[in-house]
Order: sequence, then structure tokens, then C-alpha cells
Amino acid sequence: MNARTLALGAGTAVTTFLLAGAATIELLGAGEAPGVGIVGVFVGVLVGLLAGGLVSVYADRLSGIAVPTLVAYATFGVTFVVIAGTSYVNVPGADDVFSFPVHVGVSVVVALAAALLTGRGRLGERAAPV
Repeated sequence: MNARTLALGAGTAVTTFLLAGAATIELLGAGEAPGVGIVGVFVGVLVGLLAGGLVSVYADRLSGIAVPTLVAYATFGVTFVVIAGTSYVNVPGADDVFSFPVHVGVSVVVALAAALLTGRGRLGERAAPV
């Protein structure tokens, strides 16, 4: 376990928290009862911590396409939260620029860029010829 696997674990935990929490809220019927949101957050935290812990322990054993896929997955959640944070702290113009579809789209683009950069190799290493 090193800083890279811990960062991947944290990113995976954030992404899993967002997806599991949202899915739970939708499955239980969002808006019907105030406790649904609390249950969704609890399930998201629980599943996110489990996923993040597993990734932190086992990420070093991955190879091939699994590594860029994991990087993209982890990057998506972190990017999503950072963009949401700009709206929360009232960065001027953030609410106008980042509607929900743009918010998700930017998160996907950043995640794909991170995955592509991961696939090209680490700093200091020469990329294999195509």
C-alpha cells in the first residue's frame, strides 16, 4: 500500500458513495419520506468505505485495462465533488456554467482524460511504440 493506492481507494470511495447513495435514494422513492435521504447517505458511506478499502489493499495487483478503468472511476467522483464544491462555496458563475448535465459531462471528460494519461505510462518511462 502506497500513496497511489490510497488515492485510488479514496477516489473509489467517493465515487461509490455518490453512486450507491443516489441509487438507494431512487430505489426507495426519493421525496416520499424524509428518512430516505438519510438511508441513502448511510448506504453510500458504508459501501463507499468498503469499496475504498478493498481498492486501497488490492490496487497494486491490477494490470492491463483494469488500471486506467480504476483511475477513471476514481477520478469521476472526485471531479464531481470538486465541481459541486464550487457551487456550494458560491464561486461566481459556477451555478450558471455547471448545470447538472454539464457537471456530469465535465466529470466524464476529466475521468477519460485521466484514464488515457494513465495508459500512456508513468513519468520518466518511455511509452511503447504503437
